[in-house]
Amino acid sequence: MSEAPAPAPPAAGPDPWTGTTWRWFALLAVATLALALYDLDGGPGFEPIDCWVAQTAREMQAAGDWLVPRFAGETRMQKSPGPYWAVMLTSLARGTPVDTVSARLPSAIAAVLLVLTIFWLAHRIAGERAARFAGFAASASVLVLWWSHRAASDLGLTACTTAALAALWIGSEAARGRRTRVALWLAGYFAAGLGMLYKMPMPLVLVGLPAVLYVVVLRRWTILASGWHLVGLALFLLPWLPWAVAVIASDPAALLRWRVEFLDRFTGDLPNVAGQRALPWWFTYFGAAALYTLPFTLSVPAALLRALRPPEGVNRCGTHFLALWFVGHFAFFTVSAGKEWRYLLPAVPPLLVLLGIELARLFDPRRRSNPKLERAAVWAVWLGVPLVLTVAGLVGLRRWYKLSGALELEGLATGRDVAIAFAVTGAILTVGFGLAATLYRRRRAAASFALLVITMWGVWLWAWPRLLPLIESQRAYIDFARQLRDEIPPEYRAALRSVGFQDSRVVWYSDVRFPRVIDPLRLLREQRGPRSLDYEKRRTAEEIIAALERPAPALFVARFEEYMELRIQGPPALAAEGRRLPPIRHWLQSRFGDFGQHFVVFSNVAPPFPEPELRLTDKLRARLAAAEREAERILAARTPASASAPAD
Repeated sequence: MSEAPAPAPPAAGPDPWTGTTWRWFALLAVATLALALYDLDGGPGFEPIDCWVAQTAREMQAAGDWLVPRFAGETRMQKSPGPYWAVMLTSLARGTPVDTVSARLPSAIAAVLLVLTIFWLAHRIAGERAARFAGFAASASVLVLWWSHRAASDLGLTACTTAALAALWIGSEAARGRRTRVALWLAGYFAAGLGMLYKMPMPLVLVGLPAVLYVVVLRRWTILASGWHLVGLALFLLPWLPWAVAVIASDPAALLRWRVEFLDRFTGDLPNVAGQRALPWWFTYFGAAALYTLPFTLSVPAALLRALRPPEGVNRCGTHFLALWFVGHFAFFTVSAGKEWRYLLPAVPPLLVLLGIELARLFDPRRRSNPKLERAAVWAVWLGVPLVLTVAGLVGLRRWYKLSGALELEGLATGRDVAIAFAVTGAILTVGFGLAATLYRRRRAAASFALLVITMWGVWLWAWPRLLPLIESQRAYIDFARQLRDEIPPEYRAALRSVGFQDSRVVWYSDVRFPRVIDPLRLLREQRGPRSLDYEKRRTAEEIIAALERPAPALFVARFEEYMELRIQGPPALAAEGRRLPPIRHWLQSRFGDFGQHFVVFSNVAPPFPEPELRLTDKLRARLAAAEREAERILAARTPASASAPAD
């Protein structure tokens, strides 16, 4: 192998890891691990992105098939299997079936690895003090606290790509010795490969784009002058390429599925992201960046500016790398038509490292004070935090009311329970942030920062089991799933079909597996080009009506709005063809939440229990009646007058 290029020395050289550094590192590791493992079996229920991972792992484990992911009996090869394997391995290690804890535990581990990587990278760029601030700010951030308790693949991907970029940069610019540089390069390539296994093909962009920007913008071409990068490329391919080749060999449609999931999502040709091209969506990730860096969001602009002009003793190449990393990711996700706030997670770690540098300056007791400004800031915190929390509380109460079943049977909890949960959360935040501001004004900067971190930890320990289950409740979905599991006789389950996009919560909470009305691959082949949501809706309606007209039992699970669309638009459309909507029998309807959370099970045959009456508002009843009258009018207009005249 050719000799690796000598690294550009940091401004003051990376500090060696002293005994104090290791003690801070150990304290950070223990605290983050305790927070990440806290009450993994509690809190709010799974959301759709959690259920996709958990249910797929459950079905793969039940089938004993580790190659082809399946969900609700359908092939699910849009995603690589890393998250499913992680959940399955966790389940096997615990000796339990796939459950809530098994599904969340990989993200908890990823949270710890992410925080420790942030500490490591900050130490190499700016020294021990900045590393402490970066590490503990990360452990107290919304990103780590919230996503450590999710089953989705995003935090695992973030941990892999962050470790890869940190290892590659440190190996190139701040390693001590040739062997260390090469080892870090190879570790970086392998971590990127694990990221591909976790959620391909994102690491190609998430690791490749910052690396290319760094080499090109800062003209660090000499980094590439080593044959060890070819070995690294082999290590990058090792975790995921064998699986991809095996899957393509077993399913020739795999490449088509990947094209739809990856390319069409980016371009906006995927129907469920087609509406995200509007102008407001171009600004959505500013909100994501602000949320995930709480409670240190107000320092983010200064942290980004300081990346361009770092303080003395901070590696300038390192801060430029962090800035290019964040900006590259932010620009890519903004340009992509498919947008979700969780997509931005891999762009947040460089912000947290930069925040460590900025917070180390901000909380430096030697920093020149401005008594008037600090006094105003203290009052702003004591008065502003309760005001912001009041507004947030009203929004949360509205959400709780919406989820509580106000239109239906009963609430999730009493208003008193919700008010207490909000009040305690607000009190912890107000007192904690207010005292931190007061300590800061009294020149006790270290205690002030420590109190901010402890306050966020305390809020999390309270809110996760007591507040979040109320405002992020999944009761409407859990209850319907249990109805589906308990009320539908086993002999009818083979006739179940899902209308439109599947809601993974219904499948996860019931473990009743039923495919869609039309396989998505079949729809894709029928269209022979970009997917059209209108076409897919029309074809789905045709298949439903055809099944309703046949004598064999057919059961359909539909979102309430999809069902009402069929009932309101179907009769006039069929009447124009001289047909009537076949009789529909109702089996089940959601009992909780507003109609936006409702599902309906309907069929062409009567249920083996008393048929429930469909619950509707008066406005919807009027629309149904109007649709029936319009259908009768159209049919009457199509009937010749002679056909209705009596014979002589």
